[in-house]
Amino acid sequence: MNSPRRLGLFRPIAAAAISLALVLGAAACSDGKKASSDTSTSESTASTAVTPYQTTYATAKGSKLTVYSELPKSVVTTPPSSTSTTTTVKATVAAIPRNGLNSAAVKKTTDGYEFTNPTYYKNPLVFDVLENQGDWMKVLITARPNHTTGWIKADDVTLAATDFHMELDLSTFHLKVFQGANVFVETDVVIGKDSTPTPLGRFFVTEKIKNSSDTGVYGAWILPTNGYSEVLDTFDNGLPQIAFHGTNQPELVRTKSSNGCVRIPNDAVIKIAGAIPAGTPIDIFAATPASWSSTTATTAKP
Repeated sequence: MNSPRRLGLFRPIAAAAISLALVLGAAACSDGKKASSDTSTSESTASTAVTPYQTTYATAKGSKLTVYSELPKSVVTTPPSSTSTTTTVKATVAAIPRNGLNSAAVKKTTDGYEFTNPTYYKNPLVFDVLENQGDWMKVLITARPNHTTGWIKADDVTLAATDFHMELDLSTFHLKVFQGANVFVETDVVIGKDSTPTPLGRFFVTEKIKNSSDTGVYGAWILPTNGYSEVLDTFDNGLPQIAFHGTNQPELVRTKSSNGCVRIPNDAVIKIAGAIPAGTPIDIFAATPASWSSTTATTAKP
């Protein structure tokens, strides 16, 4: 790559500063290039919760943040934890970032990764916290293989929590956004084609990008995630990053029409983006979760 790119599965938006930035990103959620392969089903790692419905996320303090692949051997964790990076997806394509193909604002280092803060799109850098060991924290990071984790120093971040979480059932094309135990928004969506499937497992929203117009291919908002396509190595010379975003083709809802991203009707994505913070966890399931049968207090269904 000749220049940094982040939102590889987006088609560029034409307007203002965000639009210019997205021109630097690659596209993929509209019909276009294809790749064929089967993605592996994965089990997500549960995040550290303050309450049963809260997820802790860390925001970087400085301009750089080092994420270590392994916890220093001298560190004793309570309860004991694996010190190495853990992944649950068998990679079918090469790692990201890597030498010669580093995503914008992150690069591979000898010890792990170095992230730049703020992000390429000038938003705070966040990670979901899986374990809080006091001086060290195990976090879910933006990398491929998906579900890669690493360790950061507690002094390098501030902590906050959210009671929002998102769940997507690919078998029914249905997305639910929860606030605590209650459904905040639910809607049908567009998912990835069989040749470029939406990946399974636990992810999180890395940042929120408001578009200058609701009528573009990404609708009103883009909610990038820490995940990447598991079959595309690059797309339009950019990285194949997965995102949840609006759409100007609502007629495609309940179809497999994207290159991995999740397209949400504009009225729903506006409500979602206006409420959730970066750091909101996302669980993507191949089949309907059993817990949905007991979902309470459903609110607006756009």
